[in-house]
Amino acid sequence: MTRALLQIAFVLCALVAGPLTVAAQTVEVYPGPGTSAYQSNFYSVEILDGATWRSAYVYKYSRSSKALWHNGANPSVNFMTFGTVGTATVRVTNLRGAITAADASPKSKNIPVQVSGTQATLTLNQNDKAWVTINGDDANPLFIFADPLKPAGPAGATYFGPGARDIAPATGNHYRASNNEVIYVDGGALLRGNIDVRGRQNVQIMGPGVLSGELWTAEFVQSLQPWPAPLDYAMVTGDWAGVNATSIKGITIVNSPSYNISAGVDLVSGVKLLSPWYWSTDGFQSGVSTVDQSFAFVGDNVFFPIWAGLHNNDVVVTNSFAGTTNNSVFAGGFWGNHPSNTHTSFADNIDIKTYNNDSIPGWTRTPAAVQVWVDNVDPTYGHSNQTYQNIRIEGPITTPLIELKNLVHPWANVGQPAPDPALGNSYNFLFKNITLTGTQKYRSELKGWNALNGFHNVVFENVRMNGTLVTTANASNYFDINSFIWGLVFRPGPPVSCDINADGFTDVNDVQVEINQVIERAPCT
Repeated sequence: MTRALLQIAFVLCALVAGPLTVAAQTVEVYPGPGTSAYQSNFYSVEILDGATWRSAYVYKYSRSSKALWHNGANPSVNFMTFGTVGTATVRVTNLRGAITAADASPKSKNIPVQVSGTQATLTLNQNDKAWVTINGDDANPLFIFADPLKPAGPAGATYFGPGARDIAPATGNHYRASNNEVIYVDGGALLRGNIDVRGRQNVQIMGPGVLSGELWTAEFVQSLQPWPAPLDYAMVTGDWAGVNATSIKGITIVNSPSYNISAGVDLVSGVKLLSPWYWSTDGFQSGVSTVDQSFAFVGDNVFFPIWAGLHNNDVVVTNSFAGTTNNSVFAGGFWGNHPSNTHTSFADNIDIKTYNNDSIPGWTRTPAAVQVWVDNVDPTYGHSNQTYQNIRIEGPITTPLIELKNLVHPWANVGQPAPDPALGNSYNFLFKNITLTGTQKYRSELKGWNALNGFHNVVFENVRMNGTLVTTANASNYFDINSFIWGLVFRPGPPVSCDINADGFTDVNDVQVEINQVIERAPCT
């Protein structure tokens, strides 16, 4: 259904429901933190509530960039969150003068934008995460997050209301959660510090407020030795192989000096991450099992299929929008997992707008979307059972799109060796309905190490680059492929889709069946 039809349907529903005077609240605008210190001097935002434009507080953070996004300059992120039950009209005013052009991503949403004078008007739906560029000012984007209405604060929750404050001064602003604690960060609340859930159980973090890492610089935190000392400063940090927080929902995390969400989390939903200035500010790091309806613009990898099975759970990433300024969006593999790990990684309905590039001499070239590197002394180790589907990448990109490689690592990281040769075998990768708008600067790479170490059962289905379907006949235009990739298939799409559950959907439970049918050239059963 188009946005116009959605708007008509929304109005009709309101008329049928009764007079406007008794209608439920449909738009929710949050106050600022009680100070103009964090307020954007570039943009103001209003939300249409019936016949009234309601002003919202727009935050702004800026610092020197050591990443590949405007390296050496001081780019800013400007952002705000509001709540809505459906379609909402948003008006942006450029405080620096007339608007000659306004661009909104992700392009797949076809977000309508109208420009008049100093203002641009957008139509957003619930769960839209709009990345708005005014007058081509890529160094100072505006992020608008259209969330559902905020949930009610549960009884007994630790409540942080509107206002800017240090979260835990007595403990160096490392907030130590308690077992079964619900931490509610309301709209207008800006908390300086981080939340430590290590050793705890059943913690929940929720609300439309902001958690900021501004008390520490990335330069200081990432100089701490030995590893893993920097993880003490991750914005939400948990235990490596345990589930400490059942969920993190709705909050915005900004200016992280280390990982954003590091380990110990079962479900992340509606979370927004904005830390694009420095490396090792990874997004949803080790041991985050499920990510849905979330956003990230960070200085390293965003999602981590590599850690499937860490909690004895599959990894699922859905309905999200992400970009990175230093690395690939999906870290599908480093080193290699034990062959007993048969868990799956499943990514579906993802938009990517990324700034990874090769502009800094000596920087390791990493792909824009998916990176699976294997480097082990044991050929039985590797990565397996990963599915990437319905993924749209805004280009052109100045890197490869995808890399599946046995690769001697160019660095020794967190105590891990860099074996040479890079041994390991990996199995069962499905790339389905992948679209790159524009071109990739370098061909993607599919490269095993030798006749005994490589990748097995790799399927590309309906993968399109710059509008062209990638096929067996033209694959060499887009991929560098060596002879140590076995069971490699390019196809436009199967005539039928395997659905072993007969539930009407092709999901993670069907993936292995579908891959097997492709390799065997057999029909789905």
